[in-house]
Amino acid sequence: MRRKAQRNRENDVLIKRYGSDILDSEEFKEALAQTHHHRSSVGDHSIHTARAGLTMCNVMSKAGIHIDERKIVRISLLHDLGILGRHEKYKNGFVCGYRHPKDSAVTARKLWRDIDRKSIRAIKSHMWPLSPTMPTSREAFILCIADKATALGDRFNRKDRKIVSPILA
Repeated sequence: MRRKAQRNRENDVLIKRYGSDILDSEEFKEALAQTHHHRSSVGDHSIHTARAGLTMCNVMSKAGIHIDERKIVRISLLHDLGILGRHEKYKNGFVCGYRHPKDSAVTARKLWRDIDRKSIRAIKSHMWPLSPTMPTSREAFILCIADKATALGDRFNRKDRKIVSPILA
């Protein structure tokens, strides 16, 4: 357990370094207030996704596979921001699951002005196979897997998954 806490602290330093502008945005503050997966918020889920993505980057780097950590952090923090206001925007959960990746890409363009096409495609494909856009880059596959693993933890963990971390201090 100490090892996981240490890894989270190390990942939080990278999340703060690469994503502080996103964390400080009004959209992300709103994300911290909106419930997601029953025991989390959209913001907490996004931070957990970034942590999981960075952990995967670390494992892959040990195998000699380089992944852009900055990009993983930024796309992870942005991937669900299109879901904000979901009860007003979408008629049901299926439509939300299918549609929010495109809406998240719109929000991503607003918050990350020089975002590249590869990052937009990663955000649009994070709900694959529910959405038709398949991940085509290493970063997109990591986002897709990290998001699903985090969503399972958010949904089935017995306690609330709120971030208690210096990342938001």
